[in-house]
Amino acid sequence: MANTAECIAFVNHKGGTGKTTSCISIAGFLAKKGYKTLVVDFDPQANATSGLGIDTALLQYSMYDVILDQCEGYEGVPISRVILETDVTKLHLAPSEFDLSVAEVLLHRVKEKTGVLALILEEIKDSYDYILIDLPTSSGLLSINGLCASDQVVIPVDPSIYALEALDNLKHTFRDIRRMEGRPINKITVILNRYHVENDVFAKMFQKRHPSHEVESRLREMFPTVFTVPESIEVYEAQKKGIPISHYAPKSKAGKAYEKIARSITEKNQR
Repeated sequence: MANTAECIAFVNHKGGTGKTTSCISIAGFLAKKGYKTLVVDFDPQANATSGLGIDTALLQYSMYDVILDQCEGYEGVPISRVILETDVTKLHLAPSEFDLSVAEVLLHRVKEKTGVLALILEEIKDSYDYILIDLPTSSGLLSINGLCASDQVVIPVDPSIYALEALDNLKHTFRDIRRMEGRPINKITVILNRYHVENDVFAKMFQKRHPSHEVESRLREMFPTVFTVPESIEVYEAQKKGIPISHYAPKSKAGKAYEKIARSITEKNQR
């Protein structure tokens, strides 16, 4: 029986939350567990592309060309011609580049403008177990397309005072998609990155909990599935190397945390 890939969107309208890091880290662990995995870089910043060791300057085609293929009067290519192998076995990439921001403007001319990515992914869904979509921080058509194409959503969050405000805005987007497209977004996982592990010295010095613990408490009130990932130098080292932490430092604290999230995703998909 052919595969039918589970599509997972990584989204947050706030920058600096570890969205791309979470995407490629979880993708790495899924591939390591033997699942054929595709990362679709749908962000013009192309951080997932560089994070998986691909130089955007050397790209022949990208997701920009895939969007052009869906726009009347423009010459593009199907997604099958864009997908690249990475240095990680079973992990492939549909790369991005800055020109993708131009393609977002062209999407407004397409009749089914919010369903373009879903249509594109239908072509290759039977070739993968998981398709992870890294979305831009904007709330425009690229993000809406990614959410409409997904079976579940992962929301990376940072422990800042603005984190919860951004989540409120994101939940409004979810409600709008449900109202306009009739597509409910029910399977949501939240990841609190750069989590501070509490210690007695800090608590005595400041006589209160670290902000990350306050954010965590609020998140657990808002969402049923919340994970924490501690600050880790190995994450940044893996990014510099252009490989996921799953294959750079899987036994680090952050590596173990992302592996736990990947396991939860596969278990949730099997229910």
